[in-house]
Amino acid sequence: MSEGSPHIQVLKDAGYRLTQARLTVLGILEAERGHITSAEVLERVAALKPAIGRASVFRTLDLLTQLGIIRPTYNGSSLTPTYVLMRDGHHHHAICTGCQRFFEFDDCGLEALSRSLEQTLNLQISGHLLEFYGICAACRPPAAGASA
Repeated sequence: MSEGSPHIQVLKDAGYRLTQARLTVLGILEAERGHITSAEVLERVAALKPAIGRASVFRTLDLLTQLGIIRPTYNGSSLTPTYVLMRDGHHHHAICTGCQRFFEFDDCGLEALSRSLEQTLNLQISGHLLEFYGICAACRPPAAGASA
């Protein structure tokens, strides 16, 4: 991971040290584009740097969440979040509730809403996470009357 990473800069700007645990977890999140569970992060950290403990990994995930670098998202009834990397302060995806597949998209159309909320609420918005849930074509049952 490059020292010029914008996420590393967020850690530096907030006054946090660049520990081995923080750099390793952040590198894993960036490599996976952020769609990863804590169990998967733990597994990858153990493979890369076995000396980094579970507590350090969870503290790092909490810190990255507090700093807005990642956000937890919950699929269906799962209590385990999938962490998404907040590139440029925002992230957009749709999740199939059948197979749990993530569908990424870029333009959310929320720029005007963000500006309006900033003015109305006197709030400086730093980012957003937009999620839609549905059933993908592969998981949908065939339409009634459709030929097979």
